[in-house]
Amino acid sequence: MAVRNAVSSSLRLGLELAPQGLCIVQDLVNTEAIDAFGVPDLLADVEVAQRWVVEAVRTWSKRTGQPPCELILAQGDLPPLRRLRAELRRWLVAGDSTALSVPPRAMTVGVEAGRPGYGPRANGAAGVTALVGMEILLSSRANTVNRLRVCMNSECSAAFYDQSKNGSRVWHDVKTCGNVANLRASRARRRSAPG
Repeated sequence: MAVRNAVSSSLRLGLELAPQGLCIVQDLVNTEAIDAFGVPDLLADVEVAQRWVVEAVRTWSKRTGQPPCELILAQGDLPPLRRLRAELRRWLVAGDSTALSVPPRAMTVGVEAGRPGYGPRANGAAGVTALVGMEILLSSRANTVNRLRVCMNSECSAAFYDQSKNGSRVWHDVKTCGNVANLRASRARRRSAPG
């Protein structure tokens, strides 16, 4: 069930979060407006974007066991975050990762009291980018990133984590997006059938 006023971009769409830190990648992609569901762009306004990043980092911290980090966004951080979101979407849809890059030394990595830890070294959009880059790296090593997908319904395009046994889902929700597409395809076949 979608929660329209949720700060988490994925929860407002009624989506289960991707595992571990991959949730922040999914949540960033889902900050985009989806007119079909009446949800606004969470990166259009710095105050709304700040509320989003606070909640996204809090969730990331809980799911990874890493200490929370404070990322403060300014107006100038919004365009780079929107570009990163577009690059992530392009990567998820077409496999085009050429635009994805994280600057060297953007993350702190270490072991304290026997516990490995990591976090962004920068603030604002650079910090979010570093965190997203690290989580893509970690989830690619854990072989979970390949299950992060974008719904094939062009009016939706929500990022979801495919938990199906064979990893072949193409709709974030078969009942909403899948049924609509299947109904359209069925009607098109009927119209083109001889008779």
